Amino acid sequence: MPYRAVVFDLDGTLVESHINYEKMGEQIKVLLAKMGMTEHIEDRRKAYQVIRGGAETLLEFGLPEENLEVTLKELDNVMNGIELEALPTMLLKPKAHETLTELQKEGYKMGIATRSHGEYAVKVLDKFKIREYFHGVIGRDETPYPKPDPRHLLSTIELIKAKPEETLYIGDTTTDLTTSLAAKVDFVGYWRDDEWAKRLMDGGCEKIIKNLYDLVELARN
Repeated sequence: MPYRAVVFDLDGTLVESHINYEKMGEQIKVLLAKMGMTEHIEDRRKAYQVIRGGAETLLEFGLPEENLEVTLKELDNVMNGIELEALPTMLLKPKAHETLTELQKEGYKMGIATRSHGEYAVKVLDKFKIREYFHGVIGRDETPYPKPDPRHLLSTIELIKAKPEETLYIGDTTTDLTTSLAAKVDFVGYWRDDEWAKRLMDGGCEKIIKNLYDLVELARN
């Protein structure tokens, strides 16, 4: 079946972000200690486990269940605040405008599925004047099942009124690849840098592009 829709990841794929993840990790560490979590968050990698795992991981790491709801809300506030601080440093990826313009001209439906906050995502799109290209955007706070749960991607596809079998998904990390595999949606990797490209290839990614405009030809074929 020919592609009729393209869904994008945001950070690292459409935009070059400079989010201060060290600061985010430190604030998460302080917050979780305050909320009574017994597992120690000693580095950014452990903080990412919490972010990715959500409620299940928080409880597994010893967060009192009665503090779960408020902790999830505060975690989201911390992450959103750090993301918004990075807005002035954002850069649009090369050929992004040309790629989006060509896909729109050829009638593709386009969406964004991002693990960033929905408010941040919209502000990024507005900053670069590319919001008009997208038929739907779903951030991590706008779904109970953020990536790598396939329902995040599938919900985005449904939102833009497309079908999984006619959609191409592009992202730069193994989280994006894992999401697409679970959702049974065709995937193309974006070569953010050598390290992440190797991770994608090691994870089984069969198509990786360095020039975003190459996505147009892949969608056509």
